[in-house]
Amino acid sequence: MKKILVIGASGFLGGYLARELLGNGYFVRALARDTSRLTDLAAKGCEIVQGDISDFASMERALDGVDAAYISVHTLSPQPASPARADFMDVEMNGLENIVQGCKSKDVSRLLYVTFLGIAPDAPSAWIRGRWKAEQFLLASGLDVTVIRPGQIVGVGGFGFNTMVSHAKRPVSVNLFGAGRQKFRNIDVGDLVYYLAGALEDSRTYGQCYDVGNDDVLTNNEMIDVAAAVMGRRPPIKIDLPRGLLGSLAPFIERAAKLPRGALRGLADTVLTDSIGDPTPLRMILPRVPLSYRAAVERALRSTEKNERHASRR
Repeated sequence: MKKILVIGASGFLGGYLARELLGNGYFVRALARDTSRLTDLAAKGCEIVQGDISDFASMERALDGVDAAYISVHTLSPQPASPARADFMDVEMNGLENIVQGCKSKDVSRLLYVTFLGIAPDAPSAWIRGRWKAEQFLLASGLDVTVIRPGQIVGVGGFGFNTMVSHAKRPVSVNLFGAGRQKFRNIDVGDLVYYLAGALEDSRTYGQCYDVGNDDVLTNNEMIDVAAAVMGRRPPIKIDLPRGLLGSLAPFIERAAKLPRGALRGLADTVLTDSIGDPTPLRMILPRVPLSYRAAVERALRSTEKNERHASRR
């Protein structure tokens, strides 16, 4: 039985991925800074280890004895092991360097990295250019690397999905980033983990970057309206606040929330960039008809209702 490390298993996508791998018969080791958030995975037979990508020693321990590793982390969140007020891309690159060094130290050759659509070396956003450099670093590492670039992920617990539902429930939707007209390709979280798990042992994916998503390309405002329609609600009135307002407030919000420097502006930059890509290449290797955005929203909301009924009976 192959042992797979999921770095970032306490996060939204990392948790789904760990459960998918367990269901596929792999032994899964889940890494997180806060292991108390992984009790559900432990109950399913997942090995739980504490660690931080910014701490090489913990990464080396986590990689000991594994056959492959997934990286599903968000350096937009606070990173306790990083230097105070470190830039968020410095945090990420330091973490990736620790992971690569740990892989080589422990003879782990297979590495899969989850990023997002829209990565390009000439992107106007420093955050997106930084992610492109991170991809290139991994691809040049000498390891068998696959990069998966999803569009906005639709699923219970996902930041993008939760935001859409929250806006769809309001009579007036106020977009802090002024990004109502940016276009996105979406993907159901179940489709995404299918691609992630399917690529694991397929050597055709080594050294490649793949865009993944369904066939719907929608604006932020259109996604809100679809979510409202699924819930049987009228679409909210949309108001986009100027982007410049965020730029002036971002440093103060980051300090108050103890976020890495540039994290909030980095998040805004990802939202303000069209994320469309071409999902065809990976579909040729891993055939699957992905759920439409509406179908994905319907499935996620049914899951939410089921969880709420289950919780009410406790």
